Formats: sequence, C-alpha cells, structure tokens
Amino acid sequence: MISDKAPEWPVERLWLWRLLFPPIRNIVRALVHVRVEGRDNLPKGGPYILVANHINWKDPPLISINLDLSVRYMAKVQAFAFPILGFFVRHTGAFPVRRGEGDRRALVTALRVLTGGQVLGFFPEGHRSESGALQRGKPGVGFLASRAGDVAIVPLAMIGTKQRLLRLIFGGHAVLRVGRPFRLSDLTEDERRDEQAVTDAVMRRIAALLPSEMRGAYP
Repeated sequence: MISDKAPEWPVERLWLWRLLFPPIRNIVRALVHVRVEGRDNLPKGGPYILVANHINWKDPPLISINLDLSVRYMAKVQAFAFPILGFFVRHTGAFPVRRGEGDRRALVTALRVLTGGQVLGFFPEGHRSESGALQRGKPGVGFLASRAGDVAIVPLAMIGTKQRLLRLIFGGHAVLRVGRPFRLSDLTEDERRDEQAVTDAVMRRIAALLPSEMRGAYP
C-alpha cells in the first residue's frame, strides 16, 4: 500500500506518474488545443502554490500536462473509494479532502507537500463554478499562505475549458494564463488581516488574468 506521505514525495518516487505521464502528456498535447501564456512566470522549482479558478473537471490534468509539472492536488475523498481510480490518484501524488467540511487534515497534508519542496495545486473556490464566473474563495488558501513560510503563490486563469472535450479536439481552444508569482509578504497589512482577507487577495490576482465576464465575485 502506498504511504500516506506520497503527496510530499519527489516525482522520482511516484512510479505510476513517471510511467504514464510522458505518453499521456504527448497524446493530450497533440489532440487538445490549449494556449499557454506567461509560462516564464513559473518559478524554476518548488515549493510553490498554483492557485486557479475552476470551471471544469479537465482543469487539473490540463494544468499538469501543459505546464509539464507534477502538481499535487486535493481530490474529493469519494474518488479514493473506487479501487482503480483511488489507486491511480494516490500513486500520482493526490490526496483526499472532505469538501464543504473545512478539512484541516487535508490542509495539514498540503503544508507537508510544500515542506517537501513540491508544487501544490489549489482551487480556492472549493468546487467548480457552474456559471464559469469566479465564486468567493474559501479561507483554506489563506490558511496555507499564512503558515507556509512565505512560499511563492502563482495565480493561473483557466479559460475555455468548459467546452466539451471533442470541441477542444476539433476546432476549439482553451487558454491557460500564468500570472506573476507573489508572496504573503507582498500583500498589504489589510490584505493580511485574516485568512479570508488573504484568500480574497489571492482571488483578485486570479481575476486580473480572466476576461471581465468571468471575474464574478471579484469584478
């Protein structure tokens, strides 16, 4: 059985990732049209937190594939109950979260991922936006940023991934926009006053990368 420390392991220890990611990456890049903007904004190495809006199930794999990164994501706990799916997500460095419950255990695991020098993927809204517009961010990312030792935070914008997969293969395209990294120490005193204020500051940086119609709670 894989160790519960797998999320913080270096990619060299994630044998399933090393086996499957290269061919899957090459196939998806050849078929699915995603334009990456601002790739040079990515730090050269971890630890750092990728924070993004979330509009479709395709967002996490398309981020990892198009940025060519082993990103450690939280996955809903129900995914781990299915033997094959659970095996796959555990062996690629994902870890469970109980959505809607303020799962501090998952946040502690996320802190371990960062302490281990890995890249953490985080969707501050907590779940997909059905409308595609930003929802108010949950305070979890504020909790992490306040306790992760001034780690870099990189905002991402996912645009166009609500299209059907076949549309993205046959004529459609999506955009993955990478913003400039920032740290908790870059925020104003007012933006650091509590975890929700930190989260809102993070969300505004995501919103700045999105078209105006997708900014929702952060116009």
